[in-house]
Amino acid sequence: MTSRYQDLCESLETARSRFAAYRSECVLFAATLSRGLVDHASWPRELISYEPLGGATPGEPTEKIEDAMHLDEDGFWHVGLRLALEVPKGRDSILLRVRFKKLETRYIISLFGFEDFEVAAPTPEALEPIYESVLNALKRHYEYGLRLFLENGGRGLKIQVSAQRLHEMAKGAGGAA
Repeated sequence: MTSRYQDLCESLETARSRFAAYRSECVLFAATLSRGLVDHASWPRELISYEPLGGATPGEPTEKIEDAMHLDEDGFWHVGLRLALEVPKGRDSILLRVRFKKLETRYIISLFGFEDFEVAAPTPEALEPIYESVLNALKRHYEYGLRLFLENGGRGLKIQVSAQRLHEMAKGAGGAA
């Protein structure tokens, strides 16, 4: 017969295993989402990096997505995906703030702080609307950022623009947070 203490020790080990499995599934999901965006857009892999969004070391770039992920008090995993673009006269980058969680039957993904998507599994077909949303927001940021900034302070953009941001882009040294 096992003691109550032994029962609790077994419960602890079960909980640790369950969380490790959950984290592993979420790391796989984040990596699949990131790689899928790279493939979908034919983005050069060397122009993608990951950044923690809060947690112990916010903002320090890392090559591994799992090192940039953290589970926040809101129950969502948070990760920064830095998307860089290079043109002959300069470089720019945008930090895409991604938060997601895995529930029993689906993943919930939040982009831009307010746009939520739900997918049952991280397949290319299921993730395509997310990729298109990101790419359309980037295009809109670059094509209409100046005009919308001058007209209304940049409202209507999913990726915000500011005077400082416009100066950075013009210099070819941009890096939106």
